[in-house]
Amino acid sequence: MPKSVEAQTYNIRQVRDALKETGELIEAIRKERGWSQSELGKRLGGIDRRHISALEKGNPNTDFGLVVSALWILDIPVLETLKTHRRAHARSRKKVVDNDF
Repeated sequence: MPKSVEAQTYNIRQVRDALKETGELIEAIRKERGWSQSELGKRLGGIDRRHISALEKGNPNTDFGLVVSALWILDIPVLETLKTHRRAHARSRKKVVDNDF
């Protein structure tokens, strides 16, 4: 397994918020369907429940492919996860990115 790398962007509040909200959305839809974390893991090809838990908590070290696969399995459009941030933080994101990089 490759080493985990913490990108500078993980420290940007809006990125952390987006990861957390995406995880919360996945958790909410999973629960609406009556699936346990283990059930979602099975549907994702045998992913351990602990990885699903980390995904739902918004852990930035969660594999991106796992996040996208969960969104696909749960039929959540990828851009749906960004709607809350798109308008509210458009200006602040540009400012943060311009200042940090």
